[in-house]
Amino acid sequence: MLCYVMFLAVILSYFVVGFETTLIIFLSLLSLLMLVESIVRVRFCRRQNKSLSKSSKFEKSPKVSIHIAICNEPSDLVIKTVRAALQLNYENYEIVVLDNNTSDKKLWKPVREFCNRYPEKVIFKHFDRLDGYKAGALNQCLKLMHPDTKYIFTVDADYILKPDSLSKAVATIDGTDAAVVQFPQHYTLHHERHGLFNELEHFFSSYAQAGNRSLSTLPTGTLSMIRVASLLSVSGWPTESLTEDAHLGIKFLSEKFTTYFSNQILGQGVMPGSIADLRKQRHRWVYGNTQCFLKFCSLRVKDQCKLSVFMQLSAWVNLLSFPIAFSLLYILAEIFTNCQISDWIPMLILGQFSIYVFGKLFLFLSNRKNTFQYNFKAFLIHIALSFEMAFSPIMAVVGMPASFVTTSKFASVSSLKHIPLRIPVLLLTMTMLLFAVGKTGIAMYSLQVSLLFLLSGIYLYSEFTPKTINQLKIIPDENSHSRA
Repeated sequence: MLCYVMFLAVILSYFVVGFETTLIIFLSLLSLLMLVESIVRVRFCRRQNKSLSKSSKFEKSPKVSIHIAICNEPSDLVIKTVRAALQLNYENYEIVVLDNNTSDKKLWKPVREFCNRYPEKVIFKHFDRLDGYKAGALNQCLKLMHPDTKYIFTVDADYILKPDSLSKAVATIDGTDAAVVQFPQHYTLHHERHGLFNELEHFFSSYAQAGNRSLSTLPTGTLSMIRVASLLSVSGWPTESLTEDAHLGIKFLSEKFTTYFSNQILGQGVMPGSIADLRKQRHRWVYGNTQCFLKFCSLRVKDQCKLSVFMQLSAWVNLLSFPIAFSLLYILAEIFTNCQISDWIPMLILGQFSIYVFGKLFLFLSNRKNTFQYNFKAFLIHIALSFEMAFSPIMAVVGMPASFVTTSKFASVSSLKHIPLRIPVLLLTMTMLLFAVGKTGIAMYSLQVSLLFLLSGIYLYSEFTPKTINQLKIIPDENSHSRA
């Protein structure tokens, strides 16, 4: 509704007061929209949890099928994952490992050889070519699983499950009507990576947890306990978006199923191995979630559920594409025209950057689980990735092609050239231009904003230095940071 009001106000003002005043009105309304969005986001993420109701109808040790879809993954990594899954203290389960689109036989053949040692427990299948991204592979897993399977537990190739993980997952979902229960995507922690660790964890402690208020938490792909009957009723995994997990959650909610988040740590994965890999991963999340949002807009669900889904899908999205674009236009206008541009225009543009920064700062600092230091590090990581989170939604909306790129977790080295500099360079250019035209006060304001974005990029680089990368290994659980 607010967007429609903004659009009408801008159109009317153009014919009444002219272009420059219209631009000031538009920037003012955009600033208001960003402020409202920040306030709503903070309030949503601070919602109280709601318990998942249970009945007395429990089934002793229902059949569970663990699905591990892999593509171009290191064989030793996958074997560790399968080996850990074989050591679960749960009786009635199987493991389905499906490799697809991996051209190098040296990657998947050792996995097949290992899986073939346990024919009574593990099913392995390789496809040279399979469409539908990861969803296509998971749909093939459905065809391979035992017909008596009641629940599916999805596990990524780099996740080491705890021995009691399956028992806890079954105990959480059994006796409820939930279509899926999502567990936190926990990661092996190294002291150099506190910022990234807590930035990734922030989604679960804030957005996923808040989704329980309306029983509408979207699954995130791995460590998802899914009811087979519910999955089959929506025709399996959707293949139309890059984030098939969130899309599946939307399909469940559109069919009036409930979804839930449980904050029990069941396993640990590995974080992206380089800045480039992290940015690719974030682009895929934002692009795919935008695809899901476009499909969700046409569905009729309760307002509380609609807000919950919108907040989760937009957790990695921001509106900085507007101030970034207007910053560039302002710079070009000052350089190539002789027009006297109102001081309100750069002030409003910089105000939008500030609203975004302070909104995110308050959001991350409101996480009571962590110390100020860890929350601030997570905030810096989030700010450093702002450019990807600003323009990936536009690429999805206009239909620019994108492919499902698996995220490398190992051996990549980040150099100084990988520091995110697009926003800092743009703002520093704007700062110098403001000094040049004599707008010293605004220029000092611009300098502070630009230095904050530059600081965030440098901190991101500090967590991905070659020394840090070389120390990344899957470490035992007792050395990891747990919030169970």
